[in-house]
Amino acid sequence: MGMNTLLKKTEDSFSSIANILLIIGAGGAFNGILKGSGLSESLALILSNLDMHPILLAWLVAIILHATVAMMGATAIVAPLMPLYPDISPEIITLAIGSGAIGCTIVTDSLFWLVKQYCNATLSETFRFYSVATFIASFVALGGTFMLSFVI
Repeated sequence: MGMNTLLKKTEDSFSSIANILLIIGAGGAFNGILKGSGLSESLALILSNLDMHPILLAWLVAIILHATVAMMGATAIVAPLMPLYPDISPEIITLAIGSGAIGCTIVTDSLFWLVKQYCNATLSETFRFYSVATFIASFVALGGTFMLSFVI
């Protein structure tokens, strides 16, 4: 294989994942902004006044932030709340964030585009099947996290 062919194949490969890498990078930057600006602590203070179970709170924050790389953003917001709930294991909160992060997979999620591309699905099919499946999986995982929290 010549150098021109190798360069062409490399460029073709990177162009298909460039958007995905940009979305992931933007999520990391968003997490840094949340922490650096003090917004995560402010949101944590506001959320600490809610009368809500911390597992459900972690899940809700992750599912609401899903469009902006949920796990990183939810971690930045929920982490300052952890000292308020010493009886809840950090591992359980991590599972709650993960279960919220998998729900509601939409076009702003890099995994949505990976699934669409590799399954050769249309946008409509990906919404109908994949987005619905991840939403259901998120609720099942939330239920499992609650059950596990009684054990751990």
